[in-house]
Order: sequence, then C-alpha cells, then structure tokens
Amino acid sequence: MGGASVAPSSADARGPEPAAERLEAGLAAGGSACAPRDDCGSAGGADLDLPVSVRHDLRWIVGQIHHGYLAASVAAVGGLPGGMKGFYVLESAVEGVAHNQIEVARRFNIDRTVMVRLIDEMERAGLVERRPVPTDRRARMIVATELGIGEYHRARGALRAVDDHVLAPLAPADRDAFVAFARLVSEHLVAMDPTKGAAACVTAEATMRAEVTMRAEVANGGGACEPTPDATGGGPQARG
Repeated sequence: MGGASVAPSSADARGPEPAAERLEAGLAAGGSACAPRDDCGSAGGADLDLPVSVRHDLRWIVGQIHHGYLAASVAAVGGLPGGMKGFYVLESAVEGVAHNQIEVARRFNIDRTVMVRLIDEMERAGLVERRPVPTDRRARMIVATELGIGEYHRARGALRAVDDHVLAPLAPADRDAFVAFARLVSEHLVAMDPTKGAAACVTAEATMRAEVTMRAEVANGGGACEPTPDATGGGPQARG
C-alpha cells in the first residue's frame, strides 16, 4: 500500500479504465480477456490486509463479488451485442418467451429506446429475427436464428465456467446454499421495487436524514428523544 508516489499519467488522470473496455481491448489485441494485469493485485497482496470492519462490511463484500463476476461475465459473452443484456434477450428468444420487445425490456429493466437499438444490432448480426405475433399482427416476437442458438449455447457454457470460478472457494452444498440465499435477497428487493434498487436507496436516505436531524438537535441542546416529523413525511415519530 505504501511506496514512493508516482505522478499520474494522462490515463491515470482520467480514472480507472472500465472493465468492459479493458477486456475488449485485450481480445482485439489477440490476448486473453482474463489475463492478469499489473494493477490487479494478488491473493498474497496488500488488498487482503484490510481492517476487520471492512472485511465484514456487506457493501465491500458485495462490491468485490459484483466487480469480479461482472468482469468475467463480460469476457464470457464475448462480442454479443449489448453484452449481458444482449445475452438475456437472446436467452429469452431461444427459450421462446420473447413474445414482444416491450415485455422483454420490462423484464430486464432495459430502456425501450435502448431495447430497439439492441434488437436492431442483434438482427444485423444474424442472431434474432422479428416475427409477427399470430394473435396480434401489430406485435413482434423475437425469435432466435440458428446462429443465435449456437452463440447462446457458447456463451452459456462460458458463463457456467465463470460461475465455477467465482464460487470455487465453496463446497458444492455451500454453493447451492449461497445461491439460494442470494436469490431470496434478490427476490425481496425486486418485489419491493422492480427498478432493483431505488427502494433500498430511498430507505437509506430516510435513515441518514433522521440521523442528521437527531445529531443537529443534540448539538443545539435539544432532546434526541423528542417527537420530530418522520423523515419520509409522515407524522411525528419518537426516537430514543
């Protein structure tokens, strides 16, 4: 973590290079998208010399899992238009559940305009076709082509390898339990808020506002347990 300071290069000044761009650049150069970089650290490096409070912090833990899983997944789906979003759309088409693009866009929280461009790109790549829905000629279902089916199975196999890599520290039974618990949390968040995050964000903001108000009252000589307006706009709420 220590060492002599080095003046940042122009690239450093712009901030870290996005994982997707690094992976694409590695593939374009003929190398491996998963090749280690000098700045990635290692299992024996200082990255693991963290305070106990950080090592047990849920935000840090989930962040590391998300970063590693996303980077590996982007490499696994290769050149599919739209990356992982394109994979999920292609999967729906292969499984015959892409009855219309609006429905699929809502299912995966994809903006409608983005969805139109994505399907256009996938059609140009020969992966899917738009076909009239027999019961509604105004609607278009998304159907995977033979090439699209082959690309889906290729990407699906690569993503299974990513799963095995990410869950490698766990025994088979523990992997099943980890995924089951993670699914429960995911379903809870989606049930609360289909936008997958806004509800949790609003709850956190309300909590922080309440704490700031309480500290201000204490600093001004007031009682922290006096009734105050609820942070979400409701009636008075006693805090103690």
